[in-house]
Amino acid sequence: MADNLTHECGIMPKQPEDKGLIRSLEVLARLRRVCRASACVGMALLVAGCGGDPGTPTPSSTVMVIDAAPVVVPSPAPAAAPTPTMPAAAPGDLTKTGVIVQSGDSIGIGLGADNWAAIDHLGFANSVVIHNVSVAGIAMQAGYGQRTSDLFGFYSAKGPSVLVIQQGTNDIYYGTKAANIYNSILRPFVSSAQAAGFYVVVDSILPRADSGWTAAMEQQRVTYNTLVRGNGARADAINDIAADPLMGDGTNPATSLYYADGLHPTLIGQQRLVVLNAAVLAPFLERPTRLAQR
Repeated sequence: MADNLTHECGIMPKQPEDKGLIRSLEVLARLRRVCRASACVGMALLVAGCGGDPGTPTPSSTVMVIDAAPVVVPSPAPAAAPTPTMPAAAPGDLTKTGVIVQSGDSIGIGLGADNWAAIDHLGFANSVVIHNVSVAGIAMQAGYGQRTSDLFGFYSAKGPSVLVIQQGTNDIYYGTKAANIYNSILRPFVSSAQAAGFYVVVDSILPRADSGWTAAMEQQRVTYNTLVRGNGARADAINDIAADPLMGDGTNPATSLYYADGLHPTLIGQQRLVVLNAAVLAPFLERPTRLAQR
């Protein structure tokens, strides 16, 4: 009767239990549920990390699912910009710097040519520095007396320094004899400048025909130029501008287009002096520095 009741009620007879099998099945079921949940979380992270579009990679990180567990792997850091390297220190500037100093008078400052002075327009490189120390009406005696304060301070040990002595005409006008100018003023002027490290160039004196210039003065000018050409003072060079056929002894400054007033050169006269000065001075810029004597 018991067996019939069991069959009628649909109750299966109780089977012997295999506890080990049942426990394995339960563990497997739990693992399946965990994997499904982990996979969902991983997909959610993937979508969120990609800005809502699973097909668009994120620029800042990559989401990878490993064994159904989401792992965020940071993208490689961008390569650091290379540190700029400083160029190797350039060697010292070995370019010579020439210095030209003119001790001049009103001709030296360009009076008669709107102060356009030849010495300022020689056309040399920018590394050549020009100092035009010219004063209207000055005599060589005053220039010599001011040599230390006004001239010798421009000396440079970086390259050749040249002193141009463009004076003397006013000394004659003021009554000083040519021999005295040359021996008592020019000679010590040249030697002291050379001792200070300068190469020395001496100009001859241009002709004059202005008011007050006498025949006796003209004779003193000729005598002085003769002494200059003899170079007893041992200057490093003579710039014999008075021998130039356009501006020198063969011309009449009172009527020449190269003179404004019988004394001061016009603009074209100064431009002519540029040619004469540059020809004499250029070779000195190739010479070594003359050391000043202590």
